[in-house]
Amino acid sequence: MKKLLMVILLVIALASLPLVACSNETQTTTPTTTTPATTVKTTAPTTTTPVKTTTSPDAAKYGGVYKRSLAAGASRPFGYPAEAANDSYTWASPILDRLIRIDLTGKIVPELAVSWEIAPDGKAMVIGLRKGVKFHDGSDFNATVAKWNLDLIIAAKKTTEWQSVDIVDDYTIRINVAQYKNTLLNGLAGGITQMISKAFVDKNGIEAARWNPVGTGPFIFVNYERDSKMVCKRNPNYWEPGLPYLDGLEVNVISDATVRKLAFQKADLHRFATSGITAQELQQAGFKMVTESAGTYTLIPDSKNNASPWANINIRLAASYALDRESLAKALGYGFTQPAYQIYPGFAQTAIPNLDKHLYDTARAKALLKEGGYPNGFKTMIHPFAVIPADYSTAVAGMLREVGINAEIDKLTSAKYTELRYGGWSDGLMHHGLNSYSNFVSSSAYWLGLEFPSVKLPAGLQVGFDIAAATKEPEPQLIQNVMRVIHDDAMVIPYIEEKRIVFLQKGVHDPGTETFTLNDYFDKWVWLEPSAR
Repeated sequence: MKKLLMVILLVIALASLPLVACSNETQTTTPTTTTPATTVKTTAPTTTTPVKTTTSPDAAKYGGVYKRSLAAGASRPFGYPAEAANDSYTWASPILDRLIRIDLTGKIVPELAVSWEIAPDGKAMVIGLRKGVKFHDGSDFNATVAKWNLDLIIAAKKTTEWQSVDIVDDYTIRINVAQYKNTLLNGLAGGITQMISKAFVDKNGIEAARWNPVGTGPFIFVNYERDSKMVCKRNPNYWEPGLPYLDGLEVNVISDATVRKLAFQKADLHRFATSGITAQELQQAGFKMVTESAGTYTLIPDSKNNASPWANINIRLAASYALDRESLAKALGYGFTQPAYQIYPGFAQTAIPNLDKHLYDTARAKALLKEGGYPNGFKTMIHPFAVIPADYSTAVAGMLREVGINAEIDKLTSAKYTELRYGGWSDGLMHHGLNSYSNFVSSSAYWLGLEFPSVKLPAGLQVGFDIAAATKEPEPQLIQNVMRVIHDDAMVIPYIEEKRIVFLQKGVHDPGTETFTLNDYFDKWVWLEPSAR
């Protein structure tokens, strides 16, 4: 049987189109995969980046339009964060600054916030704001504007942690919370703290703001052609002296992976994220490649539905034992994936010691099906997320069928997938790619009802999350305890951990691919040699 499965996988691999990378070229922005800094008062460092002058040692870096791509247009407006989706934050990131960021080393990086302090009782965060910052329309950024932005997010129920926001003085706010969690700073680094101009909205209305982001960022929005491209120009009055280096930015929507590859090979794109055989080909062609550990491909059962076979732990375990993870990684990963027997196996914070792996075993899978009351198997549906290459869905469905789980792959739109993900499903498995997090406790929203509401929470999960969130800093052992609860219950069925892979054209300098996570963009530091402009 193993030989048959390998033949099937190899045929799929040879016939497949280039695979799509699980990165921001194809998915939404998330934090990095390291431990965040302590929650003590921090002040922004003084920048040493020179102002653009003819005598500056950095003068040669200035000029050119950076061209990159995303696989889909924004699903929701990106100029009004209260109505935005995760992918919207990605689109808006060159235009709308956040309060803080988290870099790849796990340090909290100041942006529009220059200091932050957790109150002694853990009931508030006091945030010091950057002075002298102007929005692209010339209006001021201050505490009044920051509170207005955050109040919109609270009203839209995009956070469950913030209760209210107070103005302390012109450049200080206090965010009141129910109780301290070590995820609070991660929340401030998220897209929900992207700041927009209150003056612009007051003058022009919400409708005008939805697709016309007015922020304080390094680039000024010019136009957006729906499902085609976004054009931005340099902000000459950016608060960080000397930045950005580029004259402009162009983000193209290219949904087809083959077309994206051709555009990159023709130098119509400066940056290209991919995976699988395409990454192998470009690496062999000599293009500059940067990689990092990424997220996990998983099957998420509708275990909360008592009428579903997936409500039975034996059925979930049967599916896990039916997956030949080693063969999947070998046949479809092209050296850029590893088998995943748990979520995020490649990260020290989350890796479970002495894990009882669900190794490939079709006999055991069939026995578990029989024990779970389905000796002759059953029919089910797989709902695939757009960022997961179709070959994986095909291969996984084939492996499930081999043990009697007759899985059919749903042909659904991204909008329908989003509807099922947040609204619930009752006919099988969501096929999802889970992003990595700087603090795994931040992902509790996945499992505690905000997302994937059809998942039944195993005993101890909520308590485990609460304990892991209560420490001053994330403690790996407590996080691994939560991971073990998820694993032992087969609440989620992981099978592949993928690397993010980014290629750059010669003469392109994108520090975001060298210093920070590949799952975010730092266009303000990008510079192009004359040959690449």
